[in-house]
Amino acid sequence: MSYPSADRPWKRYPSMTALRMLDAIAKLGNMQAASRALNVTPSAVSHQLRHLEEMLGVKLVHRAGRRTELTSAGNRYLHQIRKALELIESAAHPPDAEPRGHLHINCPSGFGNYWLARKLGEFSALYPNVTLQISSGTGQAGALAKEVDLAIHYGDGAWPGLAVRHLSTPRTFPVCSPKLLERVDRLRSPDDLKKLPLLHHTDTSDWVLWLASATRKTIEVDRGTTFSDMTHVISATIAGNGVAISDSLLAEQALADGKLIRLFETEVLARQSYYLVAEKERLERGIARIAVEWLSREFHEYVSLPQRSIPPGSVAQIG
Repeated sequence: MSYPSADRPWKRYPSMTALRMLDAIAKLGNMQAASRALNVTPSAVSHQLRHLEEMLGVKLVHRAGRRTELTSAGNRYLHQIRKALELIESAAHPPDAEPRGHLHINCPSGFGNYWLARKLGEFSALYPNVTLQISSGTGQAGALAKEVDLAIHYGDGAWPGLAVRHLSTPRTFPVCSPKLLERVDRLRSPDDLKKLPLLHHTDTSDWVLWLASATRKTIEVDRGTTFSDMTHVISATIAGNGVAISDSLLAEQALADGKLIRLFETEVLARQSYYLVAEKERLERGIARIAVEWLSREFHEYVSLPQRSIPPGSVAQIG
């Protein structure tokens, strides 16, 4: 086990007692009430808060008659740390039994192949007694919700009668294979895309949206190949068969592996988003709630890869 050296001191973390006291004062509005709620003396409350203020270098509370109120800095700080307090409180009271059972998740095949399949090991490590079933069946959201525990849909979020939670609105941009770039004389700007075959998922709307932001010139998009499945789009792009619009989520691993290269700096928010969708009563199941919380954390912490640059000397110049 390694320990911090003399020139790398321990980080200073605030006292949990002080944080709980700040929260109690905000809820109860009185030092005496806060001390009774936490079963400590008022002087202990005052001491802990004074120590926290000294550590942070800001005034967190002030007296207003008999009341004790948070300052604006105190309110901002409490807002930042309250979620952490809730997580710590939840972890302090774990469920009596290890979660176990069967969980069926339905998702688009592209999402399942390029994101979920890579993340399932993390979920299984946390919940080894939960057996997973992943499907990519298509159909109406309401019908699917009756067959599965959770569904991940890409759409506008309008599914009446179902519980819907937003996961992510990805950023989109053109990608192609290094193989394709080797066959191109020069690729300086989006206008040069007219020389290349375009690949589409379902229709041409993703290209229309991106080109509207990337160039003022008109480029014919009603050409190339259209696929009904995003996995086919990605596979065809990796094979060097054209340029496709992908997003910061589905293209992440292929960009990291060098199988795809991002073209140009322009990126736009996708027309639609990824959502968690389920029947409301199914979310009452403990396993479904666990999966919702896990997916929400994963997307909250998700950071897309930065743009991959083309190595010097490449036949293509990306504007």
